[in-house]
Amino acid sequence: MRVETCPVVVVGGGSAAFEAAVAAKQSGAPRVVMLEKAPEPEFGGNARFSHTGFRFAYSGADEIRGFLRGMDGAAFQRLQLPGYSPGDFTADLMRVTRGRINKNLAEVLVNHSNAAIHWMDELGMQWEPAGHVEIDGKLYFEPGIVIHPTGGIGGGISQLNQWRDIATAMGVEIRYESRVRELLGNDRQVEGVRVSDANEEYELRSTAVILCAGGFQANPEMRARYLGTNADLMKVRGSRHDTGEVLQMALALGCKASGHWQGAHATPIDATFGDVELSNKANRYGYTFGITVNSLGQRFFDEGEAHISYTYAKTGWAVLMEPGGVAYQIFDQRGAALQDASYYQFAAPLEAPTIEELARKIGIEPAVLRHTVSEFNNAVRDDIPFDATKTDGRCTEGIAPRKSNWATRIEAPPFQAFPVTGGITFTFGGIEIDGDAQVLNTGGRPIRGLFASGDIVGLFFHNYPSCTGQTRNVVFSLLAGRHAAAQGL
Repeated sequence: MRVETCPVVVVGGGSAAFEAAVAAKQSGAPRVVMLEKAPEPEFGGNARFSHTGFRFAYSGADEIRGFLRGMDGAAFQRLQLPGYSPGDFTADLMRVTRGRINKNLAEVLVNHSNAAIHWMDELGMQWEPAGHVEIDGKLYFEPGIVIHPTGGIGGGISQLNQWRDIATAMGVEIRYESRVRELLGNDRQVEGVRVSDANEEYELRSTAVILCAGGFQANPEMRARYLGTNADLMKVRGSRHDTGEVLQMALALGCKASGHWQGAHATPIDATFGDVELSNKANRYGYTFGITVNSLGQRFFDEGEAHISYTYAKTGWAVLMEPGGVAYQIFDQRGAALQDASYYQFAAPLEAPTIEELARKIGIEPAVLRHTVSEFNNAVRDDIPFDATKTDGRCTEGIAPRKSNWATRIEAPPFQAFPVTGGITFTFGGIEIDGDAQVLNTGGRPIRGLFASGDIVGLFFHNYPSCTGQTRNVVFSLLAGRHAAAQGL
């Protein structure tokens, strides 16, 4: 078997892998090799199918102006940018993970988030405003999510292409269709990897290996084993190549397991399309401005609990647990008017002039759906004003489940229904790292030369604040690359 040596090896080809490779090269590693399992036309992991937003702590409008340098001054003045403090970020992490997130890693993530985004900017990443709501000519953003790489709305391929240009210009070597078959070494020190490509199997010996191979969301057997009822039936909102074998190798080597192994980022997506590699255009995140019913015609969760950035990653689970793993988002014309235009570009809704006729179109007993809608309408608190820009407290009373915010009557025809199901983006179970992104063994000690970043890191529990995954990637990849470069010299 051929044996090759390299100072720094990065396993993976997504955003976390590129960030780690660039950081290692920038930090003095004489040679960096990336091993991407996918063929070149499919490179990039989940980022290829994501809008790749970044949640990070920032001071306010003056700081964000530096990222949007080419934006017209009048247009920039429309952006509402009150700032997002480290305390705000920490509070969001602790709340949505129910306090289970590793507090030391959460501190590293929050405190390094601003510098990591500025590092991307210094490397030449181009930015544009993130998704927003426009009211009276002003643009309002989700807290902490105000910019993303140019072209991100259509998918993260724009960010990936920018990273690939940066990496190749630095001399990073990218090998496609290169599957890691084995991690070499033991639970004290890594010694490299065994690789299988289209032509041969060989050893790539190295004293510094960075694992950025993703989770196990595209592996139905592992989903069924770890995630529970109906998990093997989930549609995969991301790469077909994230099948978890590198994670299994890491555990077999003696790496410490961490994160929520029965948890995952599971969102509501369109129920009418394929089972894998769905783009972010299939998202169905508009549930806050309507109601959602199961196939029996009953509501089953609080659609207005909080902004979608704090609920969307768990709402797919709620749908999946209902009969048949399917549900229907229902809007009247006022709720429909609040949806982004992209909501209607992937698939048209079912539409009818009455609730009863809409029920027939979606296969629900008309009397039941009529009762559900009437019960909801009668419970809406009209004395509280509606405000789409914030958690407005406009709720229902006397029904279960309650709707906590943005409750408005479903009464303005024509009525619309979108069939939705649970789509999985990434899994929460993974391996544990320390504040330097070095992987720990089951004894809690660092494995010399082994680092990790991205979805393979077990960090989140129950839920996560939207766009934190991309920030986690760049923060820990930057740390991993720098420390791996020092290890490999």
